[in-house]
Amino acid sequence: MSYTTSSSYLALTPSVGNRRLFTISFWLKRSGLDNNQIVVMGGATGFWIMLHSTNALYIRDYQSSAYQISLRTYRQFEDCTSWYHIVVAVDTAQATDTDRVKLYVNGVQETAFDVDTYPDQNHDTVWNTAVSHEIGRESGVSGDYFSGNLAHFANVDGTACAPTVFGETDSTTGEWKPILAPSVTWGDEGWWLKFENSGALGTDSSGNSNTFTVNGSVKQSISTPSNNFCTLDTNQSYSEYTTYAGTAILGTSTNARGANSTLMIKDGKWYAEFKVETDRTTSNGTTIGIYKNGTYASRVWINEGSTAIPGNETGSNGCEGVSYQPMTSTPNIIDAGGGGTVNYGSTASAGDIIMMAVDLSAATSKIWFGKNGTWFNAPGTSDVGVPNTGAYPGLSFAKGDDFWGVNVTAVCNAAGDTNKTLWCNFGEGRFGTTAVSSGNADDNGVGVFEYDVPAGFYAICTKNIKTYG
Repeated sequence: MSYTTSSSYLALTPSVGNRRLFTISFWLKRSGLDNNQIVVMGGATGFWIMLHSTNALYIRDYQSSAYQISLRTYRQFEDCTSWYHIVVAVDTAQATDTDRVKLYVNGVQETAFDVDTYPDQNHDTVWNTAVSHEIGRESGVSGDYFSGNLAHFANVDGTACAPTVFGETDSTTGEWKPILAPSVTWGDEGWWLKFENSGALGTDSSGNSNTFTVNGSVKQSISTPSNNFCTLDTNQSYSEYTTYAGTAILGTSTNARGANSTLMIKDGKWYAEFKVETDRTTSNGTTIGIYKNGTYASRVWINEGSTAIPGNETGSNGCEGVSYQPMTSTPNIIDAGGGGTVNYGSTASAGDIIMMAVDLSAATSKIWFGKNGTWFNAPGTSDVGVPNTGAYPGLSFAKGDDFWGVNVTAVCNAAGDTNKTLWCNFGEGRFGTTAVSSGNADDNGVGVFEYDVPAGFYAICTKNIKTYG
């Protein structure tokens, strides 16, 4: 399992294989939309599978100054919360042109296309030729990088496979899931990237030793199609400024950026960590917390200056609005939405890690914040918060009869300053490209965190939500 970041990609120059008969299969989870992103490409102007700026999927083979294959879906791939399984099966020897290139999404064939140029019979593509094959960017060009997660990436040389070779329907949930050990003849130039070795993510597991070279900051992630970890959702963001596969928010020098999480929680107990990049030179701050039924149930303000206090500002108006609120004489407040003046927390400086624990297991829910391994005192007291016992929270709020859940939310404000980043660790074990120094998991053995996860609290991921949420 891996994710790609700016200027990062995998590369392999293979020997010549079967150019007419092959299958490409992979799983992807998007974190950025509305721009061209190359998933995989063979040759600088060759065979492409890309996510178009319209968010459609595009399959192209370009030769002799013309597109020999050009298929663009009507379907738009805009979901940043879930995984897509993509299979492209090519057999240009087929008599019927529409049988020569087949696209499957989550096991179902796409048959209608906005653009639909099929290849001539027995056409030789650029795929499986002795040119650079690159995953995550346009081959030979520093641009159009993929943003998100990739898993189970395979190339089968000499066979047009059905999607059922690589995926199957879960008998309990009805969801399409990966087959972890597919039964397939890979062919001489086939390869299978499982991304199991964090130090060698390009390792080929097909037995052919067609190993890719890692370029840039491609990092391993423990989020998989079988256990999808929470990230930040580009579709629930301000100006779509999520980065690092949805695990960070970039605040610009002129605007705040913010986003809600991809996964909603409505029951159980949950834990996450956040880290701010550097000190600011202005009074602008950063906000984290939870978003409840359309209103902020709680957020914590981290303003990295001499008077910085975690808390909440008054008059919040969505993710972007908080950034334009100046520091007040009493900025260290936390509330249940709509403003408040309850003192809470202590100064946060550059590089501090803010902890958040949310208990939604009862009619009255609770939230705690802490810093660098120590939970803050309950507001107005000297009593340190104890999430695992439910004692001394920063805030309690009634879920109400109409409660349908909360999203984690994060806002980064760098207005009037240089660009800054707020890193989020929902259990994947890193802040951006930097791994946490500790290896603390929750009681279920899931997630990697810097500080101890309170007993009974869990990383926000689909496996835990199914069991505890």
